[in-house]
Amino acid sequence: MKSLSRLSIGLSLCLALAAQAQNLTTYKPVPTPGSSKARVVGTSTTAGISEHEWSVESPIIGGLMELDSNLLKDPASAKPGKVDAKVQVTVPARQLKSAKKQMDDVMHEALKTAQHSRIEYRLTELTLKEAPKTPDAPLVFDAKGDLTVAGVTNQVTFPVTITRLEKDQLKVSGTAPLKMSAFKVVTRPPKIALGLVKTGDDIKVSFDWLTQKSDASTESAAK
Repeated sequence: MKSLSRLSIGLSLCLALAAQAQNLTTYKPVPTPGSSKARVVGTSTTAGISEHEWSVESPIIGGLMELDSNLLKDPASAKPGKVDAKVQVTVPARQLKSAKKQMDDVMHEALKTAQHSRIEYRLTELTLKEAPKTPDAPLVFDAKGDLTVAGVTNQVTFPVTITRLEKDQLKVSGTAPLKMSAFKVVTRPPKIALGLVKTGDDIKVSFDWLTQKSDASTESAAK
């Protein structure tokens, strides 16, 4: 009897997990170059006097996103609160570049790209802030997750919008203020004619991630 009970519990658990998986729709990055963009903006001072803004960008955002299928079918009837979702994102650290090689070298050294080739994010909680006013309006969330930079992981929370586009595409956008020191990212100031260039601790990370619905049947046929 005990073995039958355990078997019943096991089957129920498997069915519950299968049902949960069926309620999630999978999205993968659009492979077209330049369709997505991750950007980091900060400031630096020269000889402690003049301050200017700098930025680096990556045209590559990899990963996988799974969202509640019911939410996508009828977003206007969605209720604020936690949403079933799984998201994992990766950005190749050496793809973060500016128009200046010297700056790129300093940035890649600070990010320890030789030891940690990827910047990674894993969602732990997604909360819908309010129901959209119209079916085509963006969905606005608060996203909480673990961000790993240069081998250091911190929990971060920031607002995210998901916009439905044509042909089963979703654009995920967000902006997060961060501190480089929180990830132990320390830049070695380069020497120039006017003196040392010192980088500020505060940065702003933003992204536009274009994804498309994954066709499981097409993928299975291709294998």
